[in-house]
Amino acid sequence: MKTLKEIVTASKFLEVAAIVVGLAVLIVYICQLRVMQQQVKLAERAWIGYVLPANFPLEGAITPATLQVTNFGKTPARQVEGDIIATALMKGEEPAFDFTVGHPHNRFYAGAVFPNSPFPVTISVVRYGDKPIAISPSDLRKGLESGQYFIIFYGRITYTDIFGIKRWTNFCTGSGSAMQGEPDTLKKCVRYNDVDSE
Repeated sequence: MKTLKEIVTASKFLEVAAIVVGLAVLIVYICQLRVMQQQVKLAERAWIGYVLPANFPLEGAITPATLQVTNFGKTPARQVEGDIIATALMKGEEPAFDFTVGHPHNRFYAGAVFPNSPFPVTISVVRYGDKPIAISPSDLRKGLESGQYFIIFYGRITYTDIFGIKRWTNFCTGSGSAMQGEPDTLKKCVRYNDVDSE
């Protein structure tokens, strides 16, 4: 028969064991809750992407380039804004990917972009250098056909999701046979395509 002291000791041991097990279960639940919250944020967040022009109309007074800013996520993206450039580069030239003060670019503000409701942004293809120079569609067509020019279209879009997290998307694409002969430029463009890591 157990003494009172042995019973009290066993009882205290069971209480401590129960507390330890309870804390372990609580820690597991907290970890599971965090994982679930992260999954909800990924599943429910806004995912801003873009649809780039398949071609550039070379008729008329200017050469327009239309970017469709699209929210592929499930919730609205807020404070959507970005910098974009559509430029004709000569064979051997590389894009700068620089949107700081003093570097030419087009800025747009979309406010909120709702899921599956594209926001079109149209700019003109311009020849950038020391000074932006408008290039006529006929001159651009000739330059593209001869392999002297290629068009490169790139930019950076920033936005805030419904969880208040700042997000960003970079994009770059090119068109024209002159770019195909420039593997370094092509690699630099492809590497620029990226999204935030959260």
